[in-house]
Amino acid sequence: MASRTLVYEGFCRLSGAILTVLVAGLACAAAAPIAHWPMDKATDGLIADAADNDHDATYFATEGRRLDFAPGMVGKAVRLSKQAEGGFTVANSHEFNFQGPFTVMAWVKPDRRNGTFEIACMKGDKSGDPPWPGWRLRYFWTRVTLQIGTPQGQEPSVSTPEWSVPPAFWSHVAATWDGKKLRAFVNGVEKASTEFAGEIAPQARWRPLILGNYIGRKNAYPFEGLLDEVKIFDTALSEDEVFTNALK
Repeated sequence: MASRTLVYEGFCRLSGAILTVLVAGLACAAAAPIAHWPMDKATDGLIADAADNDHDATYFATEGRRLDFAPGMVGKAVRLSKQAEGGFTVANSHEFNFQGPFTVMAWVKPDRRNGTFEIACMKGDKSGDPPWPGWRLRYFWTRVTLQIGTPQGQEPSVSTPEWSVPPAFWSHVAATWDGKKLRAFVNGVEKASTEFAGEIAPQARWRPLILGNYIGRKNAYPFEGLLDEVKIFDTALSEDEVFTNALK
């Protein structure tokens, strides 16, 4: 059984610590993502789904705003800003209307602490009568949060502790639902969990999955900073699998 020792959880801020990773066995057993956006390059504003499942992501922004890249955790990353009013619309989004276990993850480097930035958004805020369907992974004032909507109009969520995702540093963030618990991870380590054994209300088919911005009101919660290696799985990964996929 492969094992790994991570001394000091912040991959990017090691100080006199030793990182030992033995992940060969875990890599062989890890589930493959159903969508993977490396954020390395774009062709005519389109970032291809590296999982080859036809979930290409198309960039949108205010007129004249070009897609901006910067050094990322793996190759390059996309730089997003409030001024650009930009993000990505994902093709065949109805396939992310999960009724069973799933995992969503990304590398993020937020520009500031005092804000709410959508990472992967398929859920809006409360508006009109419930349910308020779908799910979203977001950066929320130095935390990472997974929130979902139920057919009954509830909005269960899980959030990591304050300052677990500091601004101006790279952090790997992930969240899972296994049908019983919502779990949130930072840098491959589980930081929080919430009991939830209900149902997720499916989002309308015409509502796309948005990367780096909000599904509803224009530019309500745009991501501000760098976004890299966004992946979605149709299974709930274990802590070891989350860690392994963060390193791939």
